[in-house]
Amino acid sequence: MTDQHGNLSHFRGSARVQFAALWMVVFIFGGIIGFSSLQLRKDLRVKVVQRYADIWGPVSKFQVEQGVSDELSGILDFDDAIIFSLMSAQEVDGALGIQVFDAAGQYLAGVPAEIEELELSLDSVERMQTASPWAVYLPEGNYVEPGSSPQPEIELSIPILGRDGVRIEYLARYLMDGYDVRDELRIIDANLTKQASLAFFSGILLVSVVFIWSFWGLRNANKEVAERAARLAKANAELAMVAKTSAIGAVASHLIHGLNNPLAGIREHLRSNGEDLEQDDWADARKATSRMQAMINEVVDVLKNEDFDEMETLSGEGIAQYLRNKFELKAQEKELDFGVRSEARILLSARDANIAKLILSNLLDNAIEAVSEGGEVETRIASLNEEVVFTIIDTGPGFSEIAKSNLFSPIQSSKTAGAGIGLAISQQLARHLGATLELTRSSSSGSEIQLTLSSAQEVANQS
Repeated sequence: MTDQHGNLSHFRGSARVQFAALWMVVFIFGGIIGFSSLQLRKDLRVKVVQRYADIWGPVSKFQVEQGVSDELSGILDFDDAIIFSLMSAQEVDGALGIQVFDAAGQYLAGVPAEIEELELSLDSVERMQTASPWAVYLPEGNYVEPGSSPQPEIELSIPILGRDGVRIEYLARYLMDGYDVRDELRIIDANLTKQASLAFFSGILLVSVVFIWSFWGLRNANKEVAERAARLAKANAELAMVAKTSAIGAVASHLIHGLNNPLAGIREHLRSNGEDLEQDDWADARKATSRMQAMINEVVDVLKNEDFDEMETLSGEGIAQYLRNKFELKAQEKELDFGVRSEARILLSARDANIAKLILSNLLDNAIEAVSEGGEVETRIASLNEEVVFTIIDTGPGFSEIAKSNLFSPIQSSKTAGAGIGLAISQQLARHLGATLELTRSSSSGSEIQLTLSSAQEVANQS
């Protein structure tokens, strides 16, 4: 139920993201279409209006040539001839008025008389010198006849050459009816709106299809990744269970291996049905049962702490004291020089420490068994490069070359205790810890075995 709820929440969240992303794309795409349409509209309006100026340029030139011809005939002087010829355009259909200015922008003449006599703006004077005609569309117009409402106009400005035919000396400004221009611009606006809308909705449809297809594919990919992750998590859990089961098997093997000798002794006593048993025999039986109980307690501690390795800790000195308590009496019985030394400020998790104690117990059992009376067995616990190194040194006869090659293999030794099996179990436990167990020295003067854990923690790091 929890997984279904999580998947539903994930689906809803993904859908919201998709919806937001789609709207963002729509907004950006609409902005691009709108900006492009407005820019195109502006350019088209300029070209449409400018077309009227381009048309009137040759007309004005023809009128001026006619005026010059009249002046040359002696009818008018040059200035009057040009003004008169330009004024004749008043008779053209759609003309509302005409104004003539000199090169400095001063008003010279104009019809009808109601048109306001204004000088040219500085911008118009400068533009006049380019000799190129221009036009301005006025939706509300500048010239309004008395008693009429505002109407659209188009203002055409045509530069006129002077007597020398080189310099611009006049500007003719035609005020024309702007209804045709207005209608043409409205048609352009309508077509642009239609085309922009078509482009927008077609693009949105295409983008939506691509988005839906892409997000659907992404959703399927995410689903597949989630399924693979779930399978991987399940496999990891199964591997962890296998590892834990393997560790439990190793601990059980250790327990069986350790119980072998005490049970053998008790079994011998039971065969006699308690007859002819002396006090020492009963003491040996009690001692054997105590050893078995201690080993069972060790195994219980290991299994108890298997899942709580971060909750409890054990110091290196605590492990050392445990080994002293367990093996000092056994070492004294063989008159061995036995010692356990530990550096301060070493901590291990309870889980690691308890498994390490099992391994060290196996190794010390073997070492004490192998060393002759009067020999030495020493255990050192040290911290090196954030690792804990347990070293067991003995003065026994060492291992033969054949034994070295199969030291940690599960083969039965010639000793009753079965040291070969004990070392194999120790190696299996070490691997479960992620530790290394190796023979670092072996000769006729003794052996040295090291157990190295990579999970050392110093007390200073805990405080």
